[in-house]
Amino acid sequence: MKTAHKGIIAAALLVGLSATDAAAQAIAPADTLSTAVGTVLGNYIRGSLDQLATLGVPVDNEVFIATLARVVKGEATGIAPDEADAWIDRYISATRPADLPDSFTPESQQAFLDALASQSGAVRRPSGLVFIEEQAGTGEKPGPTDTVELKYTLRFSDGTVADATGRPVRFKVNELTPGFTEGLQMMQPGGRYRIAMPASLGYGEEGITGAVPGNAALDFTVELINIIK
Repeated sequence: MKTAHKGIIAAALLVGLSATDAAAQAIAPADTLSTAVGTVLGNYIRGSLDQLATLGVPVDNEVFIATLARVVKGEATGIAPDEADAWIDRYISATRPADLPDSFTPESQQAFLDALASQSGAVRRPSGLVFIEEQAGTGEKPGPTDTVELKYTLRFSDGTVADATGRPVRFKVNELTPGFTEGLQMMQPGGRYRIAMPASLGYGEEGITGAVPGNAALDFTVELINIIK
């Protein structure tokens, strides 16, 4: 399971600059800087935990925090990073529906998107994304660096419900799949939208083992609740 690391990279750069620039240290005392870095990384980690929750991966917060503290201190956790990554993938695969196809054909997925794009009110973007406003929202639209609070349901072209949020979750707009990132920036808080994307804007030809078939078009219904700057 691979996730974006832009927030971590930005925080690491901030730490590197503060360690070599006395003027920067004078402006941002060590405790304030540490709090700022903790806030940035903490929100990034929270978003990752929300993503895991939507995939049905239960995380015990106390065990997680204790393990995280050991990693930060450079201590062993009893499991190597690659092994941990593979373990999470195996867990997700084992808990996903067993009747998912291994892959969809590109032709069937294109036909699904074409049919959806022909519906009244549908907008097909140059990228191939199909956007439908089911209920209008109000206010400004999120930008790529904003964090959004939302609910969603994901279906495949055959109608299978692949994923659904039981409670509002938070994501940073530019840390999602290209199609989701593009679609979110067309939404307004309080609205409900449908965005369907080709595999090229989702998880590609390979998909995600046990969760998303290869070549799968992704059909999301999204309720945008709030934009968090």
